[in-house]
Amino acid sequence: MFNRHAATVVMREMLAEGVAPTRVMLTGMFLERDVAAVNAAGPDLCGFTVNLSYSRRNVAIGRLASLVRELDPKIPAVGLFVDQPIGMVAELADTVLDLLELGGSEDDAYIRAVRNLVDIPICQRIRLDGPAAAERANASTADIVMLKGSWYILTDRDLDLIRQVNRPYILSGGLTPGNLRRTVDLLSPWGVDLDTGIEQNGFKSAEKIASAIGVVRGSSQ
Repeated sequence: MFNRHAATVVMREMLAEGVAPTRVMLTGMFLERDVAAVNAAGPDLCGFTVNLSYSRRNVAIGRLASLVRELDPKIPAVGLFVDQPIGMVAELADTVLDLLELGGSEDDAYIRAVRNLVDIPICQRIRLDGPAAAERANASTADIVMLKGSWYILTDRDLDLIRQVNRPYILSGGLTPGNLRRTVDLLSPWGVDLDTGIEQNGFKSAEKIASAIGVVRGSSQ
C-alpha cells in the first residue's frame, strides 16, 4: 500500500497552526479528472465521499485507494463516512486517508472507538439546525468540527449561531466562488468546504476550483 505519511504530517501541522489563514477543502471528488484538477489548483485538503450509495459522488471502497493514489502526496485526503462500521473506517484510515470526516449520527463513543484504532485526526460534521448545534460543536471530542448549513446568503441569525462556536471549524454549505470572500472576511473560519459550488452541469469545474482558491487566499492575506 502506498504511503500517505507526508500528507498526514501536513494535516496535523495545519490543525496545530490555528485559524489563520483560512484553508480550502474541495470535496465530492469521484473522477480521475477531478483529482487532476485538484492537483493543478493546489487546495489544502481534498475530500471523497466513501461508500454512500445514494450520493452521486459516491466512491466505492475498492476504488478509493486508486483515486487517492493519484492525489498530490502533499494534499491531505479526507474521507467522508456516514454511519459506517468502525472496522471498515479504521482500515481505510490506516491505509489511505489523512483525515476522517464523520457526517452521520456518530457520537463521542463512536469517535473514541475510532480514535483507539487510527492515528489520523477526526472531523465531526455538525448540522447547524438550531441553537443546540453550537453546543454540540463546542462539546465534540473530534479534532475539528465542520459546520454544515445551506448559506448561499448568510443571514444575521446564521452569523450569530456560527459565532457561538468557540473552536476552529470548517464552514460548509452553499459556498461558491461568488460568496466566499464575504464569508471569509466575516468569519475567518479555519477552513471552507466546497462541493456543489465548484461544479458545472453536475461535474467539477477546473475553472471554478481555481477561482475559489484564488478568492480565499486573496481574502486571507
